[in-house]
Order: sequence, then C-alpha cells, then structure tokens
Amino acid sequence: MDDRAADPGPPWGPPWSRGHARRRLTLPVAAVLVVEAVIAVATVHRSPLVAAAYACCAAVGGAALVLLRRHPGPAVIVVGASAVLALLLVPLPPVALLPFLLSIVAATVRGARSWAVAAAAGALVLPIAQFLLTRDPLTAVRSLGEVILLLAAVAVGEGARARFTRMREAAAAASDRRRFAAEQERLRIARELHDVLAHSLSSITVQAGVGLHLAASRPEAATEALETIRGTSKEALDEVRSVLGLLRGDEAAPVRPEPDLDQVAALVADVRRSGARISLDDTLQPRPDRPVQLALYRIVQEALTNARRHAPGAAVEIALLREGGSAVARVGDTGAADRSIEPGNGILGMTERATLLGGTLRVGREDGRTVVEARIPVGGAR
Repeated sequence: MDDRAADPGPPWGPPWSRGHARRRLTLPVAAVLVVEAVIAVATVHRSPLVAAAYACCAAVGGAALVLLRRHPGPAVIVVGASAVLALLLVPLPPVALLPFLLSIVAATVRGARSWAVAAAAGALVLPIAQFLLTRDPLTAVRSLGEVILLLAAVAVGEGARARFTRMREAAAAASDRRRFAAEQERLRIARELHDVLAHSLSSITVQAGVGLHLAASRPEAATEALETIRGTSKEALDEVRSVLGLLRGDEAAPVRPEPDLDQVAALVADVRRSGARISLDDTLQPRPDRPVQLALYRIVQEALTNARRHAPGAAVEIALLREGGSAVARVGDTGAADRSIEPGNGILGMTERATLLGGTLRVGREDGRTVVEARIPVGGAR
C-alpha cells in the first residue's frame, strides 16, 4: 500500500520537511495536545472514564504525529484510528479532527498517498457508528462532512507534493546547468592553456636548437634566438597568468585581449624567425565575429605547432578566406607522404573550437600535403 518514492521527500517548506521536522512539528502537535487536554479535563465531571479514554487517544495521536516524517503510512493510520475513537467519545468540538487532517496532508506529501486515502476512507465508520449510537441523522451527516473534509485534505497534500516536486526538479535542472557551464568553462580554459603552451614551448624548443647549433659559428644568430626565446616565454607567461586569473576569479590578474585574425601575420612572422618556410594568403574580409576570429586564430596556431613538430623543415601554406557563408582557415604542409595522422589533444581542441561555433574541422592528406581545414559559419556563434 505504501507508494512512497525512494527519495526522502521534499526538502522545502512544509512542517515535516527534512531539517525542520522537529521544530515545525512541535508547535502544531503541542497546540493540539493542549486543546485536547483541556477538553479531557472539561469532560471529567461528566465521566472520568470517558475523559481518561479521550486523553489516551490524544496522547497516541500526538505520538504518532511525530513519526510522520520517517513512517508516514503507518503513522496516518494510527492518528486516524485514535482520532475516530476520540470523536466517538467527544463529538463536539471536533478537535481530534485536526491531527487527522495534518497527518493526511503530511502523509500525502511524503508519498504515502494510498495510506492517506485508506485512512480517510476508513473514517466512514465514524458517521455509521454515530448514527447507530445516537440515532441522530444530523450527527451522522455532520460526521459525513468531516469524512469529506478528510478526503479534501488528500487533494491538498497531492497539490503540495506536486508543487514541491516541481521545485525540486527546477533546482536539479539549475544545478545541472551550473555544472554544465562550469565544465564548459574548464574545457575552454584547458584548450586555451594547451594552445598557448604547445605553441610557445614548440617555438622555444626550435629556437633553442637554432641557438645551440649556431652558438660557435654565428654568435649573433644564437643571441637573436635567445632574444626570441625570452620574448616568447614572456608572452606565454602573460597569457597563462591571464587564463589562470580567470580560473581563480582574480580581478587583479592581467587581462590580455583575445587574439584575432589580424594577429595571424605576427604569428607567421614569429615562426619564420626560426627558419620555417611559411606563406600566408589572407583574403578573409570583412572579418567575422570575434568568437570566430579567436577560434580560427587558435586553429591556425595549433596547426602550425603540429607542422613544426611532426614535419620540421616542411613548407607551410596558410589561407584565410570566405567560401559561401563560412569563414575558412586552411593550413597545409609538405611533410612526409607516409606521415600518420593520429587524433590527439591538439586535433581534439581544434575540433571542439569549430564545433562549438557550428563549424567543422577536417584533417587529412590532399595533393601530397597534410591539410587542416576549419569551416565556421560567419556570424554563427552559438
């Protein structure tokens, strides 16, 4: 009969809710017990036995109310039975009906709706018994109205449970959205750090190799390589501090403007200083939105890093153009024909950047070259 859900019940508002059960149940239970005690005392002069029985029913019902939070089904049956007996002993005023109403609403909200309906329906014994005892139709009709009120309490409890369920689902959805947003932000920061560090460390490695190779024969070239290493290291540290500052929420952290397509030429010039052969064909005008520019810049940067790492000495061709409704960045290198292309963090990061803006990324062999091509709809940032 117990149709309670596996969850412990609604965490908001009602007297029986988690964390507030003792404090919020104490007042109504105490108030009901005080009133019933007064009625029992007032009944002593008529019949001490009836007064004692009424007091026992009140005590049992009050004790059962305390159990509503953990055992709502059995508790509502016990409260109902004690209330019916108390109403048979002292029909007026019908104070014993109050704990019964409270237990029905509480049990329904806690998920024990079948128990609550059974308890309310079982109270039909009250008008029948009172009619048999008093032969008074008005008393029986009044008791029948009390039963209808108990059934209405089930509907009230069901409405409250539905409201609490919606609140819980809304809170869970909001929590999921916050977790998703935090995860997306972590992924974005991870991509930024990967792109910055991969490009900078690759450039430093190449320049260090050049410096070591030319240290003896051409000291001035070695010095120039060291200067490039120092500049690259400083820029990388500044970018890393900026990204980490965002991660920590540090408002005092240095904030660098996000790179755009106008800085691709400077990126190419920086890589050329290490002796790489790179050509740039930039016809992408007018410039797309800033998110698209940042994505294309990072994709070109990562493609250059991969080309220097996996195809050192190969000629690299970069093209920025507009085809249809898409901004296109294409990077090709003349590396070894048998060079294998294995998806790694770099390709994964480039794919994510393009996909998040509604675009695509293609990596493969084309006319003897390894080509990385990103297509992003212009103005299609999502």
